Amino acid sequence: MRYLLIEDEALAAEKLQAFMSRYHPEAQLVAQLSSVAQVLAFFDAPEPLDLIVADVELTDGQVFHALERLQLPCPVLFSTAYDQYWMQVFQYQAVDYLLKPYAYSRFSEAMANLQQRRMQQTNQNKGGFKKRFLVRQNQELVVLPVAQVCLIQAAGGALVATDSQAQQHVLQETNLSELEAQLDPQQFFRLNRSDLIHIDAVLRIESYTKDSLAVYCAGSKEALLTSKTRTAAFRRWLNQ
Repeated sequence: MRYLLIEDEALAAEKLQAFMSRYHPEAQLVAQLSSVAQVLAFFDAPEPLDLIVADVELTDGQVFHALERLQLPCPVLFSTAYDQYWMQVFQYQAVDYLLKPYAYSRFSEAMANLQQRRMQQTNQNKGGFKKRFLVRQNQELVVLPVAQVCLIQAAGGALVATDSQAQQHVLQETNLSELEAQLDPQQFFRLNRSDLIHIDAVLRIESYTKDSLAVYCAGSKEALLTSKTRTAAFRRWLNQ
């Protein structure tokens, strides 16, 4: 994987590179830039990239001043000490929003989001989204069409799907991120770490906090909350 690092703090840059080497030992740092001017100059003759990791506040202004003038070739992972930009970044192919200081576990989660996005794109190009589940019902194995699934939740180390008849089914799949990548992103959206919903299951939406929404959907007696980093993307998903 080839990545571009846009960061004007030496310690933050070293930490990011160490995390990247740990997560993806073969990752290649193409360049490290520290200003808007350098970013614009780099893209005058861009090199192939798989990921851009960018701070927001640089030595000569916000990175947005550069990104808004570019045809971005790949997703952007934002890493910043300021939380007020998290809604703004999603117009720049943001894969995640790391709030400094962050641990390796949080970085790993962001990279998993990138991998999931790539898998979804591959499936979309192939037209091969998952169409059904094989589930156990009493003593029999039955087919559960994906179209009948309202909600998939991670609970107790298992994935549980709730269908349009409010029946719950334990899935053979166990990893929600991997399963999400197999489902049509036009139909399913992951609200947070545990809840994946179907567009037809959404009943109503209410404000919950400044940065999250309460989503009421078929298959759940309680409201499901969007995570802070997913709220803006959820609004766009609803409006596409």
